[in-house]
Amino acid sequence: MVDPKIQKQRELLPIFPYRQQIIDAIKKKNLLVITGETGSGKTTQIPQYILENFPECRLIGVTQPRRIAAMTVAKRVSEEHGTRLGNEIGYSIRFDDCTSTKTRLRYMTDGVLLREATTDPKLSNYDVIIVDEAHERTVETDVLFGLLKQTYRMRPELKILVMSATLNVEKFSDFFNKCPTMDIPGRMYHVEINHHRDAKISSLKSTYIERAVDTALFIHQEEPPGDVLVFLTGQNDIERACRDLEREARHLRRSDIRYGKHVKAMVVYPLYASLETMEQRAIFDEPPEGTRKFVFATNIAQTSVTIPGIKYVIDSGFVKQKSYDPNTGMDALLVVPISQAAATQRAGRAGRTAPGKAYRLYCRESYEQMDEETIPEIQRSSLLGTVLSLKKMGIQDIINFEFIDPPDPLLVTNALRQLFLLEAIDASGRLTSLGDLMTIFPLNPFLSRVLISSAKEFNCSREIVIIVSMLSAEEVFHSPKNEEKQMIAEEARKQFYHSSGDHMTLLNIFEAYRDCGHDIDWCRERYLNHRALSIAKNVREQIQDIMEKNGLPIISCRRNENSNDEERTRKKRKTYYRETKYDPEPILQSLATAYYIHLSKRHPHRPVFYHYASGAASESVDSNSSLLALHISPTSALYPENKVVKIESLDWLIYHAIVYTNKALMKTVSKIRYNWVEEKMSLFKQLPKTRLDGSEVANKESGQNDDMSENDPVKKNRRIEAIAAAKERALRRRAMAQE
Repeated sequence: MVDPKIQKQRELLPIFPYRQQIIDAIKKKNLLVITGETGSGKTTQIPQYILENFPECRLIGVTQPRRIAAMTVAKRVSEEHGTRLGNEIGYSIRFDDCTSTKTRLRYMTDGVLLREATTDPKLSNYDVIIVDEAHERTVETDVLFGLLKQTYRMRPELKILVMSATLNVEKFSDFFNKCPTMDIPGRMYHVEINHHRDAKISSLKSTYIERAVDTALFIHQEEPPGDVLVFLTGQNDIERACRDLEREARHLRRSDIRYGKHVKAMVVYPLYASLETMEQRAIFDEPPEGTRKFVFATNIAQTSVTIPGIKYVIDSGFVKQKSYDPNTGMDALLVVPISQAAATQRAGRAGRTAPGKAYRLYCRESYEQMDEETIPEIQRSSLLGTVLSLKKMGIQDIINFEFIDPPDPLLVTNALRQLFLLEAIDASGRLTSLGDLMTIFPLNPFLSRVLISSAKEFNCSREIVIIVSMLSAEEVFHSPKNEEKQMIAEEARKQFYHSSGDHMTLLNIFEAYRDCGHDIDWCRERYLNHRALSIAKNVREQIQDIMEKNGLPIISCRRNENSNDEERTRKKRKTYYRETKYDPEPILQSLATAYYIHLSKRHPHRPVFYHYASGAASESVDSNSSLLALHISPTSALYPENKVVKIESLDWLIYHAIVYTNKALMKTVSKIRYNWVEEKMSLFKQLPKTRLDGSEVANKESGQNDDMSENDPVKKNRRIEAIAAAKERALRRRAMAQE
């Protein structure tokens, strides 16, 4: 039974007057682009309109770019519909499926639908697919567009809806055969835009946090009641700004606040993706009477969540963006200027419930120089997993796949080369039996390769599953900002360190977490992230289930030992784990089957490392100044200052990833022996002889569409122009980030 109060709320949404118009449009057209402001109700209501008015519809799929959105929206819609979550309405995210055979409306991440398409390109179970939050332009969303276009050719009866808060409508309409568009007006109040008089965004990099706090104080002292949303770039910025604002506010007197009768106090909240759920909930509550709420947030608050009561927005003009360099294999987390579209979205958050104001910390000239749209993720990210998925779907010529915005061919080529080195594709770019098996896991292909070798070659799959689960979760260590607590945290970590490096350290941490009964207080005392460990626990169970269903055995390399001896050793050393509890060799050898691609060698004369495959030979390194110096991350067990091992004993390391901050840092490293990977290193020498792009194969196969042919001069020129424009934007963005 539907709650009358909830039904009334549905009818008050801006989208409700357009209900019949939307239903009629969906009945008439199978391709439709729908735009509507955040808060209009399109995400929760349009799927329900279909559910209520298309009784013959078997399954409606709605994709979201974020896990949290898929879960929370499904929960809300099931409440509105008066059904239990998981029955008629459910959700599916990576490692968590809350659906049943009764489910007719399924919210999911775009990655989940992509994985489904690898085994069923026609998406036969669905009658309607809705791609929501299309403006986010994630890699998965962009690939999904290309796949849905192909699916529509095979199944023209499939209804495809593209929904977004803000969108380049013509671009998406053109991509989907010039399909009709529909705009749902939101309930938007006037927002007064205030630019800084002369602050250019290129000069704000070192001062935007301080300026944001100053502007927040100004609003609190001078503006009428209303809550404040401040856009910053990440967790560190946000926590610092929260502390600074609270400290400055303590010095304010009642007479300093112009509207002191109505605004006597403030409450300050952070908002970022990895925040604990309970901490996030308070943000959406109404503050006590006479209190102004300040929320310092990442761009998660730009479109994904709506915070009630916001009348003022402070826009720093920056966002933290991951950028992948295929030449170095590095992921750089760059603080870069936002786009004009993002600035408009941010300002709009101030006008949801009443007229508002947006304070931009940069001048109008800087706004006019920003890119019109945010660079799509597909043009600045590693495409390794994406390319493997496309190969699984039988798409050979990846470079000429019909993307809405083509990625740089160098990104595609780099992904193909890595898949060849992982032995997932052969020299002609065809999927191997090993590559086919790798696609059963919803993981980075490196981790999939490691799991298979641990089960088939090295008999240590139980331990590797744990390590892979830990690598798939969030950062496990908490880093307190207080200097004294930081020293305590660093000391607490040492009880888990393993002399071979970080992979065995992660295993030690998880085993200790299991032994303490997954206790949250135990985690807090040791400055460990309980949420990350809880996620890892869930991921581990899901991976083991996948392996067992596919005939991959779960085997342990744990040594047999006397439990009394182990307990005495623990007490003596005040540590949780003995070095001898596991034989690390098979574990590290399993990791090396994939991560030999990330093999680094210690420089003969300097305390740094270099990517071994980039150097001709160790003898020539000393004179080769072009090689990038790699440093061990300070969070690693093998970081020299931790004194777990001497750097002189670290000849060869494998690393999980390289992140560039002010220098190139190797994250999650372990020491190995070169003879373990010597044979595999020969695959690097075979790369020049390969035809990995699959173009020859694709031309011989009839499965490719004529309109995707590389010989079409119009399409070829359009692709070249699009790639050139993307490169120019990326170079301009990176130059601004480094100023």
